Amino acid sequence: MKTFAKQLSELSDFALTINGTKQQYSEQDMFNATLVFFEVFSSLMFDNHKGILTQEQLEQIAEEAGKSIGQTVKLFTGVDLKDLK
Repeated sequence: MKTFAKQLSELSDFALTINGTKQQYSEQDMFNATLVFFEVFSSLMFDNHKGILTQEQLEQIAEEAGKSIGQTVKLFTGVDLKDLK
């Protein structure tokens, strides 16, 4: 299975080097970062509930998690991820 562990590590190392310095990001950047976050988040969430929940239940909690993350992003940034692709 292909993962992006190396790239994620490089991105986090870079983020640590700019800590405290305001960067310019677009709404599209927010969408892209959230999509990557949700990919890692949902994979770990599925692993955590594997053998406990049915596939249908896993899909339901993934949908709820996605809505919750989207609401949090909109509340704190004003970015509505549903408007972006």
